[in-house]
This record gives sequence, structure tokens and C-alpha cells, in this order.
Amino acid sequence: MSEQMRSEGQEAAQLAGASAGAARMLRQRRTQREVLLMVLRVAAEYDFWVTLAELAEKTKFPPASISAQLRHLRKAEYGAWKVERRKRDWVTDGLVWEYKLGIGGS
Repeated sequence: MSEQMRSEGQEAAQLAGASAGAARMLRQRRTQREVLLMVLRVAAEYDFWVTLAELAEKTKFPPASISAQLRHLRKAEYGAWKVERRKRDWVTDGLVWEYKLGIGGS
């Protein structure tokens, strides 16, 4: 593996907060929904909850767009994924929601 390929893989893994295999998937042309679903799957694998801001940072998509995609993921035509939402308890300055892909998704 070339140094450039190794560097690109590490950079993509950091972007997704994921394994090298998931990072390779990110480099391919994916829809926003596919990228978001992949990041949520990785987060759920490690039992992490993520906010819209954190998802925006990882995916480079705007929070409002991510919010819309989260709603789509719950719809039957997009897989009827169980996307859980809860208030982030330790945030004292305003209301912050965090999300996790739940058990029972497609």
C-alpha cells in the first residue's frame, strides 16, 4: 500500500470516526443518506450517541440537512431505521438532542 493511500485511509477514518474499511467506503461516491447511515452504524456499534453538530463535523453536511435525512431514515421507503433521540443531559446551556441508530433497524 502506498503512503498516499495509507494517508487517505487514515484521513477518511478520522472523518467517519470509523474503521479503515468504513473509511474506504466513504471515499466512494455515496449519497448523503448513505454516509450518514454509515456514521450512525459505526457510532451505534460503539454505543455512542451523537448530536447534529457532531454528525455535521464528521460528514461535512449541514445540520439542517442531516436532520431531514434522519427523518427520512425512519420512513419505510428508506429502510424504516429506528433512530433514537434523547436530550444530552450534561449540556446545561440550552437544549441539545443526540441521536443513535437503535436496535431493530433494517
